[in-house]
Amino acid sequence: PHVWQPPKNLLHGNILARQTLQDAKGSANSFEQTHGRKPSLAVVTVGDLKRYTHGERRLQIYSDSSNSWFSKTSTGEANGFDVQEINLHASTTTDELLSQLYAVRNVDGIQLMWPLPNHIDSAKVFSAIDVAKDVDGIHYIGQCEIGNKGAYPPVTPAAAIALMEEFDVEVEGKRVLVVGRSPIVGSPIAHMLREKGGAVTVVHSQVKEETLKQLVGEAQVIVTCAGLPGVIKAEWIKGAEVINIGTTFDDEIDSLVSDVDGDIAKYASRYSPVPGGIGPLSAPTLFKNVVQAAWDQMSTTGVALDNGWERQPDRLRKTYTFNSYTEALEAAKKVDELSITMDHHANMTFTHKCVDGVDLEMEFFTFEAKRITQKDYDAAHAVDVLLGM
Repeated sequence: PHVWQPPKNLLHGNILARQTLQDAKGSANSFEQTHGRKPSLAVVTVGDLKRYTHGERRLQIYSDSSNSWFSKTSTGEANGFDVQEINLHASTTTDELLSQLYAVRNVDGIQLMWPLPNHIDSAKVFSAIDVAKDVDGIHYIGQCEIGNKGAYPPVTPAAAIALMEEFDVEVEGKRVLVVGRSPIVGSPIAHMLREKGGAVTVVHSQVKEETLKQLVGEAQVIVTCAGLPGVIKAEWIKGAEVINIGTTFDDEIDSLVSDVDGDIAKYASRYSPVPGGIGPLSAPTLFKNVVQAAWDQMSTTGVALDNGWERQPDRLRKTYTFNSYTEALEAAKKVDELSITMDHHANMTFTHKCVDGVDLEMEFFTFEAKRITQKDYDAAHAVDVLLGM
């Protein structure tokens, strides 16, 4: 009997997706065995995202709860990750969102879902996400520009690049057209394709159809990520390889449709299908980033300084021990008064250890900078002088 094989011109993502998720699961299990906990992810959403309107139906038709972008908690549980999904009301303010991001700072990865409501200061809240925890790659382009080769790539663009590499879709020296310019897909994938040597042109929905038709016909590689069904007509394509990222769920036909209208197989030399192309790779790529972030952060945490403070990636920490709560409270009051003077406040935690006294744990970090600053070191030294320890 013959075993069915996908057509040679089909850039299918399911096999690569399964392998990517299996690799992430194996790494997560090793991480838990090494560090006694699972890699962790916090997904923060503000309001209802339009593109998630049909999430449950898409999960039902195309995937399952152990491998889906629309069921990250259960996908995480099935593959060795701790995931918390935090859904905030559309009226959430910038300061409230910042407070929520601060509250989940101890996870390995943070994904703040885009777009945010118009009244929120997007630049401020996305900038508040620590680069070390930026598993959705919102800082990716900026970090690459300053030479940080270890920045985590945006999930969907990274999935598309992985599929292209799997099927040897070459872009070096070729005319590459990216249709779409969003900050989470179009812009970063254009950057990635330029880095691979492509002559990249980026167009958007405001470009005249006549111009778009010409550019599509001239392109050797086309990446569609507009999320606008039919923005490209299949007959405009002249033998290009097409990576379909942009998808929309059509209620009338109860199915996903791509940005390309018509028989793409007739005009493209090779193409990724919708569904079954980039979509299956999204969740595995996210969890690949999360487990890598977990390993990276554990490899740089807990550096002991000579003065007894412990330097972690984004904070200084030290524990002082007192004979009683009274002594610990008095010390905390002194530190609080000092913090007001310095305009730099410490986080303090008390732990009663019965006959062994009371521990007062102190933390200093600069939230806006997302890293330890000189102000933190100065504050730590001032507390040591104040407490005589």
